[in-house]
Amino acid sequence: MSKLEDVSNYWNSGADGYDKVIHTQFRSRTEVSFWEKRLTEGLGDAPSQQVLDVGTGPGFFSILLSRLGHRPEAVDASPGMVERAGKNVREFGFPDVPVSLADASDLRIFQNNRFDAIVCRDVVWTLPDPVRAYAEWHRVLKPGGRLIVFDGNYLYEENRSFANRIRYGFSWLLILLTERRMRKKESRKLGVLDDLPFVQVPRPEEDERVLKEVGFEKLEVRRDHMSAKELPMHHLKYGFMNGARFMIVAEKPFSGMQKADNE
Repeated sequence: MSKLEDVSNYWNSGADGYDKVIHTQFRSRTEVSFWEKRLTEGLGDAPSQQVLDVGTGPGFFSILLSRLGHRPEAVDASPGMVERAGKNVREFGFPDVPVSLADASDLRIFQNNRFDAIVCRDVVWTLPDPVRAYAEWHRVLKPGGRLIVFDGNYLYEENRSFANRIRYGFSWLLILLTERRMRKKESRKLGVLDDLPFVQVPRPEEDERVLKEVGFEKLEVRRDHMSAKELPMHHLKYGFMNGARFMIVAEKPFSGMQKADNE
């Protein structure tokens, strides 16, 4: 079994739980408003953009993007997630959003220069080949298109202090009470996530290096972008991870000829 299949099976097993997460998020005006604001900050002011939602999970971003007036297409490598995303986009009133099974590192189903933007949340750290993924995303973006990444330096040099373990346990209890699910333990004991490439390196420094290497420019990195003031309940449940979290906005540059045509 390949590493991609291992990771896909891992997320398949958690599809029901993550489906509960997004339904909980949609019941919170605060969380919906927060993510709509972050997406708008990343995408800019251009209306009706064609946006690829990579690693869509249960379809949270695709639904938000549709509400914001954009035209998302969603992909995920987990059949369970694809099934739930398709169900959710229909349930929330957007049956025309295409949801496809695809490897984030191999988007051969899409032609070059197709999308105005690409978005993903907590996807890159789970990829067996993040360098190839970033190169693929660069390929399918239009010149001038933006990549918006929300991710985290998860599992890298974890804080295992007694205080953090107490906070971690408290968060599990809150998640159980508010989301009615048992949080999936993403520990090294699982043998699936522990040796992924971007679990082994400090981030977002490595992301910045790779993004420049594959051709992205105008990188903007925002660390710890999920504040307790903006998301108080989320901070209580997941705040132990906030220091690891970041947002990146990168742009695919125009070629010299394209720059001249646009001037």
